[in-house]
Amino acid sequence: MLRKMAHSKAKLTGKHQALDDFMEARQALLVEYIRLSTDRKVLPEPQELSDFCSQLVDYVSAAHFEIYDYVMAAYESARGSGRTLAERIYLRLKKSSVLALNFHDKYAKVDNDEVLLELDKDLSVLGEMLEERFSLEDRLVFAVSLLNHLSANEEPA
Repeated sequence: MLRKMAHSKAKLTGKHQALDDFMEARQALLVEYIRLSTDRKVLPEPQELSDFCSQLVDYVSAAHFEIYDYVMAAYESARGSGRTLAERIYLRLKKSSVLALNFHDKYAKVDNDEVLLELDKDLSVLGEMLEERFSLEDRLVFAVSLLNHLSANEEPA
């Protein structure tokens, strides 16, 4: 996942400040996810989980309120299958947001060791979701870049 992220970051950096900030937040989230999910001998401290949950929600929120608005605005002017593809991707991203928020609700203020025993399984599910989400986000952003490029090269009628 880190290699894919580095590739995406290299392609997107410098295109738009919001995208740069978003890619930095994504990388920080992934690093924290890896740190949290790496095999441990002891369960993480509640504050560690709370901090990660806050970071996860901040990332999901930034995606919806900064990046997706930018992406969907670009697609407002698009016609045909490009817009349909964006809407399908957006629906899948919304589903992943629900999973992220459910993870947050379960672990942000955990004070029950029995719940913590489910953490490895839930982190695994979350990791799969994050990998798919990052890929979907990249597809949306790359498609916007292509739309912007094509729009810039269109001849006035």
